[in-house]
Amino acid sequence: MKALIIDDHAIVRDGLEQLLTDAFLLDEVVFAADGAEALRLAFQIEPELVLLDLSLPGGVSGLSVLQELRKVLPKGKIVVFSMYDEIEYVRRAYSLGADGYIDKGQKAESIIEHLKLILQGQKSFIVPLDVLQETAEGEEGHAGLPLTTREKDIFVLTVLGHSQKEIAEKLSISPKTVENHRSNISKKLGTHKKSDWLMLAKRYQLLDLYK
Repeated sequence: MKALIIDDHAIVRDGLEQLLTDAFLLDEVVFAADGAEALRLAFQIEPELVLLDLSLPGGVSGLSVLQELRKVLPKGKIVVFSMYDEIEYVRRAYSLGADGYIDKGQKAESIIEHLKLILQGQKSFIVPLDVLQETAEGEEGHAGLPLTTREKDIFVLTVLGHSQKEIAEKLSISPKTVENHRSNISKKLGTHKKSDWLMLAKRYQLLDLYK
């Protein structure tokens, strides 16, 4: 079996390689630190198993990479391996064709059990499949975006074109606090691109709350 590990942290890549090597018979393991490299390697070696982190450098969302990987590897097993356990991330990964979603906080034995199920052709997510299916079939509302109330305020004000200083004044907080919140928002959403933020704000009807 050939495996592709996509994560920008070497310590995580090395740990996953050891975990896979101990549990499975592997012919090849390759690594990618960003989306572009991941897609290149997916084309090149056609891995049977892909482990994908959602937080990737370069402003490219891990979910966007997942969507492209599914096109390249229609039969491959693509598993999200992420620190984010909010249901919205899991639901979006499910809807984009992921075969599984594993929390980085899980123990090694649990991770291997999930992967064994996935390689046997089953789906394995940290949220029950019936819940994901119900959520995917329902309408998406603003409550589904995994942001706190304060983060949503800053998120929308940023999308509307307000500067860091203007947002700080409107919310009676310091510019540094605004900067920190923006950084956290980028990590949660997997992208810092304002065009992506605008798309998400429209999708989750957040702009309607600020009219």
